[in-house]
Amino acid sequence: MVLIDTLIDGGIERRMLELVKALSKDKRYEIYLISLTDRVDYNYVYELPIKFEIIKRKSRKDLSLYGKLYKRVKDFKPDIIHSWGTMSSVYVAPIAKLQGVKFVNGYIGQAPLRITTNDYIRNLLTFFISDAIVSNSVAGLKAYNAPQDRSVCIYNGMDFKRFEDLQPINQVKKEILGDENDDSFIVAMVAAFEKRKDYDTFINAAIKLCGINPAIKFLLIGGGNNYEPIKSMVPPECLSTRIMMPGRMPNIESILQIIDVGVLLTNSKVHGEGVSNSIIEYMASSKPVIATRGGGTDEVVFDGVNGFLVDYAAEQQVIDKVQELFNDRNKAKEMGKKGYEMAREKFDVVNMSQNYIDLYNKLLSAN
Repeated sequence: MVLIDTLIDGGIERRMLELVKALSKDKRYEIYLISLTDRVDYNYVYELPIKFEIIKRKSRKDLSLYGKLYKRVKDFKPDIIHSWGTMSSVYVAPIAKLQGVKFVNGYIGQAPLRITTNDYIRNLLTFFISDAIVSNSVAGLKAYNAPQDRSVCIYNGMDFKRFEDLQPINQVKKEILGDENDDSFIVAMVAAFEKRKDYDTFINAAIKLCGINPAIKFLLIGGGNNYEPIKSMVPPECLSTRIMMPGRMPNIESILQIIDVGVLLTNSKVHGEGVSNSIIEYMASSKPVIATRGGGTDEVVFDGVNGFLVDYAAEQQVIDKVQELFNDRNKAKEMGKKGYEMAREKFDVVNMSQNYIDLYNKLLSAN
């Protein structure tokens, strides 16, 4: 049985669905997925050979959910309950304990500099009755002070088949850049327009680079609460021609073919990355990465090897690294190649799935 708070377009949701999708192909596994909200951004969940149900919370502290989830667990009789959300872990942890079901607590998906009071309370409520506590980064386990004897780091898994049979590059260029023959140097950031991402630094660096190097263009892909405020920072003469903001895009794998550098800048004041799916996607597309150092990012981006790490809000560092990759295309290509090799070795969905299967089997054999 798998529980998650929501199925919005997010990293932990995608990671969970990659695992469910992989396990659902094996008839040995019967999967019952429950989401606690009715927003579903990943519509392919309805096509998977699993049982899927939405049990919507009436409020953040909906006590009636305990009874509903207790009945589902009792009727389904799972061997493992795996929760991927903060509140879903709070709800289902005591139910797993009461019914004697092994409980995998997988809500750690980031690595903040300091945890909040609410995080601390959730840790107290769930860690001591968790049979395993899983994060997608070592930094995340350390940040939440998870008990070492039950802590497991399992890195994200990417289905590399997503990067096959893509749209023709010329077609993508025409769609995004307006010209199928555009040979600009494209620097892209694929991330939610939310406070946890440092789009301010990226935009400021982009504006300055537009004045320095006319061959560089910038592509910002995503949606969120800060989309319009960030868009308003772009000078009208740059918007759409040099700094493009198409919003959310469904065909990310095809779009990444036309970029030269992938960027992920983090607002380290409010957020610590686990292991970002965007970074893995850049690597899977053989692109060098520029990312804010800290948290799980340091476990996937190795400075000078598959990209560059920069300090938080270090606008000039971003400018310098973009210029360095622009001026040395061989270095950029070599970094992209290293990133691709690392992604295939560490972040293949087959490896991730097997690591979870090994964990489940270990827990069950401990009975």
